[in-house]
Amino acid sequence: MEASLRQHRQKRARAQDLARRAHAESLRLLAVNVRAGILALLAGTFGTLIWLWPATDPLLLLAWGAAMVIGIFTSARLVRASATWPQLGESLRRLEWCFAANAFFVGALWGALPLLGNDTPNSGAQTLVIMLLGIVALGGTGICAPSRLVFFAFIIPGVGPLIATLAADPPMALPQAAIATGVFAAMLGALHELFHLTLTSTVAQRLSSDTLAEEQRVILDSASEAILFTRGERLIKCNRRFANMVGESEDRLSGRPLWQWLADPAEWHRNADRARNALASGLTFRTKIRLRRSSGELLWVEFTAEAVDAEHLDKGVVWLGQDLTSRLRSEATLHESEARYRQLITLTSDWYWEWDDKLRFTHVSGPGLERAQLGPAAYGRTLGALHHISGVSAERWSALQQQIERHEPFRDFIWHGSQDAQDVRWFSMSGNPTFDTQGNFAGYHGIGSEVTEQMRGSEQFRQLAYHDTLTGLPNRRLLDDRLHLAIAQASRRDQRLAVMVIDLDNFKIINDTAGHAIGDVVLVAVARRLQGAIRASDTVARLGGDEFVAILPDIEDIAAARMVAEKITEALAQPIAAGDRQYLLGGSVGVAISPDDGTNSRTLLARADGAMYEAKRQGGSRHVIHNAAAPTQHTGASTRPVARPARTAN
Repeated sequence: MEASLRQHRQKRARAQDLARRAHAESLRLLAVNVRAGILALLAGTFGTLIWLWPATDPLLLLAWGAAMVIGIFTSARLVRASATWPQLGESLRRLEWCFAANAFFVGALWGALPLLGNDTPNSGAQTLVIMLLGIVALGGTGICAPSRLVFFAFIIPGVGPLIATLAADPPMALPQAAIATGVFAAMLGALHELFHLTLTSTVAQRLSSDTLAEEQRVILDSASEAILFTRGERLIKCNRRFANMVGESEDRLSGRPLWQWLADPAEWHRNADRARNALASGLTFRTKIRLRRSSGELLWVEFTAEAVDAEHLDKGVVWLGQDLTSRLRSEATLHESEARYRQLITLTSDWYWEWDDKLRFTHVSGPGLERAQLGPAAYGRTLGALHHISGVSAERWSALQQQIERHEPFRDFIWHGSQDAQDVRWFSMSGNPTFDTQGNFAGYHGIGSEVTEQMRGSEQFRQLAYHDTLTGLPNRRLLDDRLHLAIAQASRRDQRLAVMVIDLDNFKIINDTAGHAIGDVVLVAVARRLQGAIRASDTVARLGGDEFVAILPDIEDIAAARMVAEKITEALAQPIAAGDRQYLLGGSVGVAISPDDGTNSRTLLARADGAMYEAKRQGGSRHVIHNAAAPTQHTGASTRPVARPARTAN
């Protein structure tokens, strides 16, 4: 119901707008007619003065002529004013009334002619006046055709006095002159109505056609595809998209042969017969061809053609063209990225896997599948349904299930195969959720690898080898592994990844004044705050001293990285309790984004480190994004300039 009402209102609004435009166009035509009639009015006034001078009081006739000159001058002013008159409904009505008032004034002057002379009913002067008024009335009917109001404002005072005079004192030769004049006036009214209806109908149809043509032009020019209309090999009309595609203006394209824009004009002749045969059969013709822009640049375009009339191709053909440059470039980049990823996979023991929305394996590939027993037999089965997988605690299965139910990424899900008790082999899987174009959950994909050698060591050894002994955070070695893995995953899935280098401000003061024991307590507190500021799927590592690194895979955009950096600076700006005192530090954060700032770990870390130094140079307690236009400052922390803190040996 609401949609119907809205459609009715829109239709009514369009009708009102069309009526307003038709009214404005009618008044424009009226102004044109009045401008053309001014000369005729001057000639008629001058002739009347000459013809009636002998039979009329000269003073009255001169006064009449002066009044007529005023009417003519007013007509000229109205014509000039109408050119800049506001095209609004109320303003147009005022303009029409102005024309009507002037027409009434001029018509009344003509109507006063029978009252000026002393001529008898049978005199030649009276006959001359009657003929003159007939001519004026007929001319006024044509001039006032665009407006009924102006016509009646002119004709009633112009003819009315004559009819009254003839009725009061009819000529002896024509006693029914008043009736004849009235019939003449009625005929003029009918003639004006015919003129008016024809004119307004023509104007309305033209405006409707113009509106439709303009809407079609807007649609054509707004189309993302090139649209062409051709007859034979000549271009008849095209939209703006095709003009932009070939790098020329639209007005220079009509009439030119299509083969002029082909990189190889001979292709037109090679494809012409195929196109004619397909179109003559009522089929759609498709082809991919290279065009040459006016600048000499080449681009691939896919054209689709349909005949206006398959039996008469001379009526024309409509072509739709789509620029394939971006798509081909994206496909080439994707193929290159996939090739690099496949090459990377072949150099490692990793494999790639995919699940559907029911968590069933739909694809696995890579050199390590045989050892993991994840061949084609795994297709259509879930990970938990594979009987050879063991070594996973109930708590670990439950944690994985919860992450999957929340559609969260998971990392390092470790299990071992049970095929050989003497040679247990361990494997690790990591995955990210996937979604379709409507945002619906579509499954998971990720990579897996054999981690047998890592698992053969003791838990304490692994902790020492891959984690910082003070804070428990990943150390440089584990950071490098995770960063390389995150970069490979981001490159494979065409996602962004953020790397942040975090350096504490004024930490050296704590070590120098309170001792390293207090400094260690502060570092542990900082590590916990950094973990609380990022997602569970992210990584925060300690490089040494008071420098930390965070890895944020699968970020949507720079704004997401900026938000995390702000959370970190806000967390580090809060006082830290150590011993019986509280310490106010703050932190400087440098951010680099992959692939914008680099596609390898060394480049990303170097650029994030450079951005961090820029944050310190600007006063600290803020973050700076590499190549960003301006840094963002956290105003709740100290912003006084500090030197780069010394590194402690924790």
